[in-house]
Amino acid sequence: MKVLVTGAAGFIGANYIKHILAKHDDVKLVILDALTYAGNLGTIAKDIDDERCIFVKGDICDRVLADELFAKFKFDYVVNFAAESHVDRSIENPQLFLVTNILGTQNLLGAARRAWVTGKDENGYPTWRKGVRYHQVSTDEVYGDLPLDRPDLFFTEETPIHTSSPYSSSKAGADLLVLAYHRTYGLPVTISRCSNNYGPYHFPEKLIPLMIANAL
Repeated sequence: MKVLVTGAAGFIGANYIKHILAKHDDVKLVILDALTYAGNLGTIAKDIDDERCIFVKGDICDRVLADELFAKFKFDYVVNFAAESHVDRSIENPQLFLVTNILGTQNLLGAARRAWVTGKDENGYPTWRKGVRYHQVSTDEVYGDLPLDRPDLFFTEETPIHTSSPYSSSKAGADLLVLAYHRTYGLPVTISRCSNNYGPYHFPEKLIPLMIANAL
């Protein structure tokens, strides 16, 4: 099984690839990461062996590169962690978040479609290579805010999208594109919307590691 993992030099992606490599002997990972401020190649340096785990420095917005990687490695899965992800930074520079999070996602979806579609069915809809899947790593921030005085309230998968920052809006837009590719073309997709991730390799500007650092 061959998996394209984008943004895996970042916090969550790095933990993901370490887990997958330790748990599954039959998986080959190709990591695509632009190594922006939040990416740390040193975090995954020992995992990269150019056999089971290959690193490619590049931008998910690069159509030529994406097509080349799909053609070369014949991916079965895509797991897209790559994103601009800090709310405050999105307020300072919204356009960067729209380019990476929305256009970058669309570029990966397009590459998957070009590589995985095998033809058309009797009704003219695309047919897909068996066993492929695109997974979008999203955020619970697409649901907006919960009132601090109502601990009984919580988000569910049925909660309407109600964004409150350029960051969350860009992630919601990416999610909607993923769902549109599923509905329009039949692309097999899944989306996860995680909440308040923390742990090893966390970038220090995030709340929990920042508070820990200030307390030391």
